[in-house]
Amino acid sequence: MSNKIKFYYFAPHPVQYHVGIYRELAKNNYLDFKVIYEDNIGLKPIYVEEFKKEIKWDIDLISGYPHEFMKNYSSEERGGFLSRVNFSIFKKILVDKPNVILFKTYTTFSDFLILFLGKITSRKFIFRGEATLRGNEGKTFKSKLKEKFLRWWLSKCNIVMYSCTGNKEYWKYYGVDESKMLPIPCAVDNIFFQNEFQKYKNKKDNIKSELGIDKDDFVILFSARFTTRKRPLDLLNAVKKIDNKNITILFVGDGLERENMENFVNKNNLKAIFTGFMNQTQIGKYYSIADLDIVISDYDPSPKAMNEAMNFELPIIVTDIVGTAYDLVKDGENGYIIKVGDIDTLAQKIDYLNKNRTIAKKMGEKSLEIVNEWTFEKDAYYINEAIERLMKNDSK
Repeated sequence: MSNKIKFYYFAPHPVQYHVGIYRELAKNNYLDFKVIYEDNIGLKPIYVEEFKKEIKWDIDLISGYPHEFMKNYSSEERGGFLSRVNFSIFKKILVDKPNVILFKTYTTFSDFLILFLGKITSRKFIFRGEATLRGNEGKTFKSKLKEKFLRWWLSKCNIVMYSCTGNKEYWKYYGVDESKMLPIPCAVDNIFFQNEFQKYKNKKDNIKSELGIDKDDFVILFSARFTTRKRPLDLLNAVKKIDNKNITILFVGDGLERENMENFVNKNNLKAIFTGFMNQTQIGKYYSIADLDIVISDYDPSPKAMNEAMNFELPIIVTDIVGTAYDLVKDGENGYIIKVGDIDTLAQKIDYLNKNRTIAKKMGEKSLEIVNEWTFEKDAYYINEAIERLMKNDSK
């Protein structure tokens, strides 16, 4: 074990979209690898206010890789600077002495403690994130202050990893040189979702019948929290503008905008199904009956629901502000990229795909081809490359 590279991955809590990366990293025999969790919030039911219910992920989040939970002394684990207060970090860095540390946030007490202790002991740092530019950078005192801070923070990290084109532009804006960056593609468990697709693909008519959807209806999927940022009413307004008698909108999720959405549907005699929140092992059933996926947020760094939908061979209509838009959607090949709030263009694209379903199907097949390149295996590959680069530089 002594000749292995000791690599600690500090994570705020278990997240279903990261577990696959950890399992891939655990396969590397040259690493003494461990995920150090700062809280166990991902493993217990959490009350989500906009859903009016408790949510707990229904998939295994902790097997298949070495991990450890530190005690969190915070009384408010959901958010804020003091949401992560982990004094075990002293032991993890000063006693265990990892060669390389990866972490992904800069907003908590524990983040600052990791950076401080790591720097005074000459640890190597990899930082990763998913944020994208909002367009208001440098226009307010707060944003100018953030810019100064983030430039300083990132200068202390040896390698910065970007999840998509939008995230890369974000890091470049905050002063990270391209030579210091490596990709970590925004991925989901493609194998899991593709298996779900195979399980349900021949049951499409039966599932539609269960939900009261006509078997010949063109089904538009909107899988997200129902917030103004996700802009679900843009979709409803777009469908209202076109011939929609054979269109059903499938809203998978919940949120504060649901009542407004339902009122709009009823007032305009649209066909829509509201499923409520669906967990990971439930959601494939709904993806499988869709013909088109819509992601039209006015800010959305890396919506994993888009990756998920692509595993079900769905074409995508996405807004250009979405961080992964230009990575996962090739305009005219597997969907369309539109401007935020452009309801007319959204309506035109929906109408075209509804009336040209063979083209929509071919676009969906292209989606699967594209998303197959965005994998946990690639994430682990580039993290390993980052570690090798750091250790090679350290030995010079």
